[in-house]
Amino acid sequence: MTTEENPDERIQSPHDRLINQTLQQIDSARALLSEHLPRELAEHLQFHTLAPVDTSFIDANLRRRFADRLFKVDVAPEIVKNLGMKVNYVYIFVLIDHKSTDEPFTLIQMLGYLVRIWENALANRQPLVPILPWVIYNGIGPWRSSRSLAELIPVPGNWKRYLPAMELAILDVGRMDDAKMTGDPILQVALALLKYGRGLELESVLRLLFELLARALQPQQARDVLDTIRVYVMSVNPVVGEEKMNDLVSEFWPVQPEPGSVADQLIKKGEARGIAIGEARGEAKGETRGETRGKALEKWNTIRMLQSILGLQESPDEDLVDKDLSELQAMIETLRVQVIARPSE
Repeated sequence: MTTEENPDERIQSPHDRLINQTLQQIDSARALLSEHLPRELAEHLQFHTLAPVDTSFIDANLRRRFADRLFKVDVAPEIVKNLGMKVNYVYIFVLIDHKSTDEPFTLIQMLGYLVRIWENALANRQPLVPILPWVIYNGIGPWRSSRSLAELIPVPGNWKRYLPAMELAILDVGRMDDAKMTGDPILQVALALLKYGRGLELESVLRLLFELLARALQPQQARDVLDTIRVYVMSVNPVVGEEKMNDLVSEFWPVQPEPGSVADQLIKKGEARGIAIGEARGEAKGETRGETRGKALEKWNTIRMLQSILGLQESPDEDLVDKDLSELQAMIETLRVQVIARPSE
């Protein structure tokens, strides 16, 4: 899925990024949908045909508050035949609702998406295809708002035939049974982080997740997933800090990142900038050595990552090179508090 959005319209939530990255992996998306869609929907779908659909045509104002994914999947042949369907597939529209409390008008937002997809089909002389709406909810409390238009807009019974009807299928990740968090390792990690990411028990959960990744994935694959986990944990959890995260990772992957990995690229980029600035200024503080130097560069990257999450301008090298480790860590803690204290969208 490709979209062009203004910076002010981009979804900034780490929850959105985590589930979007997961759904970009087709095996993870297939497992999530096949295992957690309502049975009455899933039983008629052939998930081996699941494929992503571009939604770049959806209006920016509709995309402003939610992250989303659209998939195409074939329907069982007998259903197509019995209903006389003009096409043999349907769409599944996945809307990611990450707010700390459920939004009373998510229904209206979802209806706007569906109508826009159908309008686009009409404009391009394409058939109108059934769209199954599905909400992945990651709020702190359980979903309590209306799931159907009939609940949201009550009317006399004899009026209902004249009004649109829609009901949302909702996956409330925070209330999921851990035993149901199955599928490929990437999906299991994403669901566990969504459920436990804000909690005090995250450290023990991370150990279990790292054991899973160490067993199931090759080192390079695990490193790629670890980059995603690191960004998410640094964004949402007030307890597991940078040092604890590094300690946990080193328990399972004690070696340094291989050349070409995301982490290695960040370190090399930071080293190159630090060396250049140190040489230009000729200052001892810009010429960190050994372990201290590596820690400083890690903190530079963490500071910039948190600033990016907050939508702040990233600190230039000149603002960081003169700071010692304690000053850099103080910046990290201040930024982390700001990330956690952000109001829900």
